Amino acid sequence: MKKRHLILYAFILVWSTLSGQQQNQYTQFALNKYVFNPAYAGLDFSLSANLMYRNQWDGIDGNPRDLSLSVHLPFYLWSGAVGGIVERQSFGVLSQTSLSGSYNYVASMQGGLLSFGGRIGVSQLNVDGSRIITPEGDYAGIFSHNDPILLENTDLGIGMKWDAGVFFYNKKIETGVAISHFPQNFIGLERTSFGQTTHVNSFFQYNFIFFENIELLQSILLKTDFNQIQSDISSILKIDGNIFGGINMRGYDSRSLDAIAIIAGMKLGDHYTISYSFDIGVSGLRRAHEGTHEILLNYNLRKILGSGELPKIIYNPRYL
Repeated sequence: MKKRHLILYAFILVWSTLSGQQQNQYTQFALNKYVFNPAYAGLDFSLSANLMYRNQWDGIDGNPRDLSLSVHLPFYLWSGAVGGIVERQSFGVLSQTSLSGSYNYVASMQGGLLSFGGRIGVSQLNVDGSRIITPEGDYAGIFSHNDPILLENTDLGIGMKWDAGVFFYNKKIETGVAISHFPQNFIGLERTSFGQTTHVNSFFQYNFIFFENIELLQSILLKTDFNQIQSDISSILKIDGNIFGGINMRGYDSRSLDAIAIIAGMKLGDHYTISYSFDIGVSGLRRAHEGTHEILLNYNLRKILGSGELPKIIYNPRYL
């Protein structure tokens, strides 16, 4: 079957009733928790910024691509933290750009910190009709699909997006739950609407510490749209906090098992950390793609901001 036919069939499905998991897929989820749970904001204990790019199923025409920039920091005057994220997704003839901001309240309790908060923003969806090719279309002269249903230009819709979460943190255990688009909302287009489905994710991580300078981060992320469940299990070993590496497995049975990933990274000075992951496909789709690449750059200011504390008073004997 030709690729152009696959693109056409995918577009027709979008124009009819279609449901599926829509959340971004990230291999390095254990290194960028704010992107899937707004209650994590501030728990890097300084201004923290993450720039992440993911090229999924490289080699397939119209493959999913994700770019996100997130920034969050503690805001002690409000007893919590604030953050923001800009995301850009593209998959086939669809692309989606969103901008959102968050606030979460952080409470100190016996054994750790408990955070809960939410994130809200706007999302713009684009459908590029010029990328569709139909068997009866005219593309040599005047561009025309010769189809009364399919658009030949760009269809644009704008809607709201929101999510909420709770997160618990201490030196050994990190865990949280987040829900997005509850209740479900829609982005209106010219001839249809795009439903943003309710999703729930659950995260758990245990930090094993060996010999004071070696740390093993064992993490699991479960995601569901109440129709399907997907899991990611990650093991990352850090040495002196400067270099790290590990593996990630996506899926838990023959139907959901998708990829095994390799992760490697290192610190670049006091403020920057860079990491890269490569997903090796293990599903039937592996024969069609060339792997998945993901790169993450983190900046941490490593300085307390917005504490609200007055400067220390120094008495000058001259004016007493």
